Order: sequence, then C-alpha cells, then structure tokens
Amino acid sequence: MIDDKIILENSKRLDVLYVEDDNEALDATADLLKFYFHRVESVRDGEEALQAYKAYYEKHGNYYDIVISEIKIPQLDGIALAHKIKAMNAEQSLIFMSALSDFDYLSAAIELGVDGFIQKPLEVEKFKKILHTTSQKVVDKMMMHEHYAQIEATNIEHIDLISAKEFSVAEDILADLEAHKEYISRTWCAIPLVVARLEGHEIDVEYFRSNFAIKVIEYFLGVIGAKNEAGNCPVVFIMLDYFKHKDLPLHDIFMICVHFKNTVTSYIFSRYRFNQELFDDVSLILDRNFEGVIRNYLNLKGCTKVETAKNSLAQTPRLEEEDEEEHITSYIDYVLEHDVYELQDLEEDIDTISIKVTDTKRVSVDDIIVLGSSIKRYGAILSNYHIFAKLGMKIILLGDNFQANAALLFENEEKRMNIATLLEGFVNDLITWRHEIFDNNIENPHFLDDSFFSNVDTIIMFIEYDESNVVDENESMDDADFFDF
Repeated sequence: MIDDKIILENSKRLDVLYVEDDNEALDATADLLKFYFHRVESVRDGEEALQAYKAYYEKHGNYYDIVISEIKIPQLDGIALAHKIKAMNAEQSLIFMSALSDFDYLSAAIELGVDGFIQKPLEVEKFKKILHTTSQKVVDKMMMHEHYAQIEATNIEHIDLISAKEFSVAEDILADLEAHKEYISRTWCAIPLVVARLEGHEIDVEYFRSNFAIKVIEYFLGVIGAKNEAGNCPVVFIMLDYFKHKDLPLHDIFMICVHFKNTVTSYIFSRYRFNQELFDDVSLILDRNFEGVIRNYLNLKGCTKVETAKNSLAQTPRLEEEDEEEHITSYIDYVLEHDVYELQDLEEDIDTISIKVTDTKRVSVDDIIVLGSSIKRYGAILSNYHIFAKLGMKIILLGDNFQANAALLFENEEKRMNIATLLEGFVNDLITWRHEIFDNNIENPHFLDDSFFSNVDTIIMFIEYDESNVVDENESMDDADFFDF
C-alpha cells in the first residue's frame, strides 16, 4: 500500500486532463483525482478533450502534466486523441482507462508509450501506484528541464580545469567510442549495483540513462575531441543536484560515478591491448570529469559535520553504519595521533614507489614487494580500529596481491605501468578520505568504502588479467567482449 503522502509530494504540483463519457464514473474518479492533483479538468469526449488541451496551452504556455483518458469515448476515441496530443507534445504523459481487454487497444497503447493502463472496475491501490510512478516521472522530467534551462546562467566553480589539447592520443579512439556510446551507456546502467542504487531511490533506470548517462558520455567524447574542458562537465553537476533531490547518500553517488569510469576503462582495456599513453589519457580525463564530486555533493547536501567534543566519547550520536559501531565524537580523538601521521606518510610512500615502478631502468622486484608492504601497513593500521576494520582488511588484500605478483609485474612493463596509474587514483581517493575523516570529521566514515572496494577489485583484476585473451581491436564488439565490473 502506497502512503498518500508519498504520492502527494509530487502530484500536488501537477495539472490533469481527465476524459470519461460515463457520468457516474467521471464524478467518482474526478473526486479521487482532485484529492491528489493541483488541478483536474474533466471532459466527456475526444474532441472536447483536444480543445481543452489546446486551450490550456494557450493560457499557460505549457501542456497538461498528465492526460488520463477512457479509451472508448465519443467523437474521437482515446487512441486517436493520444496520437493528436503526442503530435503536439511528444513527451506527454498518458494513462488509459478501460473495461476492455482488447489486445488491439493494448498494443496501440504500448506503441504510444503510455505510462499506465488501468482496467475497470477501478482498483484503487493499483490506480494509486500508477499515479505515484507517473507523477514521479513527470516531476523528474520537469526538474531536469529546469536544470538545463538554468545551466547557462549558473556560475559553477570547477576544480583544476585542464586543456583538452593534452589528450591528442585519445582522439584515436573517438570514432570507436562515438559509435558505441549507446552500448556503453546501457552497459553502465545495467550494472546490478548501479541499478540497485537507482531503483532503491525510485529513479527509473532508463530515465537516468537517457537524460544523464548518455549526456555524460557525450561530454566525455567532447573532451577527447578537444571541444570541451575536462573537469568542467555541467551534466555532472546537474546530475548531483538531481541526486540531492532524490536524497541519495554520498556512497551511492560515488559508486554510480565509479562504475562509469570502470565501464569506459573496461571497454578500452578490452579493445586496445593496454596502449599505455591512451590509457593514461583516458584515465586522466575520467578523473578530471568527476573531480570534486565528493566535495560538491557535500556542499549541495549541506552535510552536518559531527560536533567535536573531546571530553566524552559516550556523548556522541550513534553512527548508523552498523548496530555494534562505537559512539565516536571525533575521529582524531578515536585514532591515535601517531597512526594518523603514519597514514599520511604511507600515502606519500605508496605514491612515490608507484612512480618509481614505472621507471624500467630503476625498478626492481624488491621495489614492488616494498610497495605491497606499504599498502599492507596502511590497511593494518586501519584494521586496528573497529570502525575502519573492513576497509583495512580490503587494503591488506591489495598489498598481499602486489607482493604475491611482484615477479609477474616486474617482467610485464605494460601491466606494471597501468597498475601504477590505477594505484595513483586509489591513493588520491585515500587522501580525500583521510582529509574528510580527520580534518573535517565527516559524519559517515564509510562514505567511500564501496568505491575503495570496487577499485581494489579492479586493480586485482588488472594484475591477474591474462592479456592473451584480449580481443583484437578490429573485431566487432558484442556482449561477450565486455568485462563486467
């Protein structure tokens, strides 16, 4: 059962045209609709409905938000009416009602792209469900249009803008990516974790794909083609504001973005055999396009930091991540000071060694083993604290993998250099995480956990990947060629 309050959050701002030739049904259903919607106009035949639809536009400068119509109505039946309405407004939301079960009508309704089909006699709960989903889609669409209309006048500050001219190598794959952008967008939006994050907040996956995902990819292609600036993607900021409206938590937002990066990287990885310069170009573009996502979303949400009170841990509000989690007032008080400093030093060590392993003349197997050891030490420090134990164990697993495959990485220069690129991004995320935890005392210490876990799995996959199985870049792309993250 859907709570009326949930429906009313969206429906009360919408206007409806209702078409029904049966007086008894018209009066009863119109009363129900008037409870949910801002304005309801009732008419009794198709011609009257068409005139009312046009008159509303002339008066308000826009069309009815939703049209609800019986199919068998005089003058102009519901299907014919819908065709004429769609000719004026292709995006019109339509709901059909009928006592008929005639397949021809149902088939015609599906072809029109109607939002719902209600069979009479009316079942109120089913009707409410369709009102809820349709109202949600209409409001989402309205908000998206408002954002795009305002973007030209909005002065958004972006971080570290860099010239697209730096990415000349990436231009080599522009035609390939352009030809497969629909495929890439659908693959991104079909990832189970992305679907779960979107649907968990009542976001239609196809709506997200067509209004945001494909536009993000198109902007990304514009960066490669030197038409757009990396790091200056307005669609990302519009998407963030949309997610704020939907009240998505930060870790959900970040995972959706991470899987875009993983999807594009996976596509290129499977097609171009680890072309080092190409991979570096694309990775940098992707990083810049999403740079500032965390901080900008925190600003949009107006997240409240946990109050610092050094006198008592017991007075702290309970964190929601796990039932057994401690009450923490300040993470800087919770974690020993020398451990915080060591984490910072280890980040520098890991970054420095990552750069060294890209130098074939200087690197040794021991360097890779030391890199793994530094990563493991970082994880071990976190594992000492219950709140960070899961993240710590995951980082230890990454360090173990580097040590176990040190000889393999030493022998394979291409693989070693690309792993170093991935690790550099991972360390940057660690720095962001540590800064938010210990400098800003962010309320949710797990806001990047899912991203870290995904990145560790990706790096391990790259380490263990058998390049002999890579498809030839001239082969056609199909579902079997694509890696699932």
